[in-house]
Parts: sequence; structure tokens; C-alpha cells
Amino acid sequence: MKMPFRYGCVVDGEYFCPRPELERQLRNYAESGQNLVIQGERRMGKTSLVKKAISGMKGERLLYIDLYGIRTLADFCRRVMSGVGGVTEKMSFLKKALSLAHRLRPALTIDSTTGAPTITVDARAASEPDSLGAVMATVKKLAEDGGLCVVMDEFQDLLKLEDSAKILAEMRGTIQFQADTPYFYLGSSRNDMLRIFTHYDSPFFKSALPFEVPPINEAAFVRFIVSRFRKGGCEIAADVARSLIKFADGVSGDVQELCDALWSVTSEGASVSADDLPTALAVVFAREKNGFENAIADLTPNQLTVLRGLAQMESARVFTSEFMDSVRIASPGAIKRALNSLVASRLICQNRTEYTFSNPFFREWLKVNA
Repeated sequence: MKMPFRYGCVVDGEYFCPRPELERQLRNYAESGQNLVIQGERRMGKTSLVKKAISGMKGERLLYIDLYGIRTLADFCRRVMSGVGGVTEKMSFLKKALSLAHRLRPALTIDSTTGAPTITVDARAASEPDSLGAVMATVKKLAEDGGLCVVMDEFQDLLKLEDSAKILAEMRGTIQFQADTPYFYLGSSRNDMLRIFTHYDSPFFKSALPFEVPPINEAAFVRFIVSRFRKGGCEIAADVARSLIKFADGVSGDVQELCDALWSVTSEGASVSADDLPTALAVVFAREKNGFENAIADLTPNQLTVLRGLAQMESARVFTSEFMDSVRIASPGAIKRALNSLVASRLICQNRTEYTFSNPFFREWLKVNA
């Protein structure tokens, strides 16, 4: 039987839990050319939400650029031009893009399986100092045709580039003159996104309106979960669905992963119960064991100790005597250094003085395996 849940990728169609009010707001901002800083916890469904909202707009094209993991200027140029290739299959549009970015020696290829066009650029040419100007000018020129929304996902990863301040300044210099083209900047690292958009010395200071993607409305999410289990030939009570949402902190991607694990251990025609949760977690742990083990392999003893302490006492304030006694680290400075490293590695998230796990399944795995 077809699996009723999908996670770990952009979801659409029946797998997407509708969020009509947020979709309406995003469409209104796109129509008015408003730039947005779209934030939310990891796997909250930001990308799926934005793609759903923009794809539902008549005459609006979506230029989606995934910046996750970029390390060089050439990486950035390749990602932008790859996104340009995915905007449309119209050859006239693609030829215009190739012409505008000619100094990058671009090439157009067609996927033999999907038939989708892809624009690649020469790695050496993309590393030249003027390559950034070439790709941004290409985006600007294409946007002049109207009806284009530019989405830059994991925007904070630009901070990892050498000369990131210079790169951001040049990008801002082009974008600020595109008043009718909305730029949506998505990010999962709150501190880094704040650094880009709220620090006075940043070129992007107050250049976009903050837009928070909260957890899905619980009642709507419960209805969605119940309907998807039924689609998959199983039943689940509303109170059990609510407990799954609570376990995963309302993060939609994690909720769908947990639902998928539960569905996989439930016989067709049977009902899911809260007693099935440990079995489902075992399935998740088996799937993610290698990733979890790799995550702790390079941690220092203090970092691992603090991480274990957070897993056991996540609601505790980390600089209290209770927490320090539990981890047997007497120095607040040592705890702070460990926390900073764990945040930098994205194993945990910081919101003011609160620290939480980026992955609730990792938190539960640590309680019994590390």
C-alpha cells in the first residue's frame, strides 16, 4: 500500500498539510514585492509552505536557490544558475539566461529521464571576482520580465564563505534596486539570520520583513494525521495524534517521520495506540543510528556530557546548581563553551537563555544510548 506520510523533502499535494492563512499572507507579500526573512525551526516545513504558496499564484514564477552547505563563491554561482534553469522550460527564457551569464561559460543540459533543463557553469569562471555580479545581474534582468519571486533557502550559509561580508554587500547592492521583485530569505539558524538582518553593520540590516513560520495549528494537524492514517488503511485516535505532535514539539517534518514509523509497524486495518510509540521509535533509531553515532563521535568529553545532561533535563536552566551537579561540571564557563560548540554544530538550538535539541529523536536516543 502507498505510504501515507512523506518527510525529509519538499512535500506537496496530498502530503502537504494546508496552512491557508500563512499561504495567503505569503501571496500578498509576493504580489506587493515585499522582501521577507522567513524563519522557523528546522523541518518546520518552511520550504514546502513557500513553494505551495507561490505555485498557487497565477503568472508568478519561482526562482528557488538552495544554498545549504555552500563553501565557495563558485558553489553560490552554480546554485543560482541551477535555480535559473529550473524556473521554466521555455527555450527563449533559458537562452536569455545563458546570454546574460556568458562570462561564466554556461551550458544547458536536459535530464534524459525527467526532461528538465539544467544550467551548469564553468567552475574556474565561477570563481572569478566578477562572477557574483554576473549571476546577480542575470537574476535582475530575468526579474524585469515581471512575475518572479526569488527564494534563497538556508541563506545563513553565505556566512561560511570567504569574504562573506563583501559578497553580501554586492548582493544587497543589486537587490535593493529590484523594488517589484520579492526576495524570500529562508533560514534555520536563528542566530545567524539575526546576524545578517538585524546587526547594524550588516549590508542586509532591516532589508526584509520578519516572517515567522510557527507550528501547524494543532486541530488542523490532528485532522490531517487522522485522515492520512485512514488513507494508509489504519486508524488513529485524535488524542494519540495529539501526543505525537507534542512529542515532536510540533515540528511538522518530525511529526510526519514519527507517523511514518508508526504506520510501518501497524497492520492494515488495525488502530494505532500510544503503546506503539516505543516500537516506532526503535524504527526511527535504526534508520538514523549512523547519523546519531557520527554526531557524537567528534565531541569533546565536556560537550558530550553537557549534551547528555540536556537530554535528561532539557527543561532545566543550564547554569543552575542542579544542572551543574547533574553533569558534574562546576565551571559555568566550561558549560558555556560546550553549549556554544553544540549550537555551532547545530545539534542544539539557542533561543535567548533556552537550549533545545534540533532533533527530538536524537534527544530520546541519547537518553538510552550515549
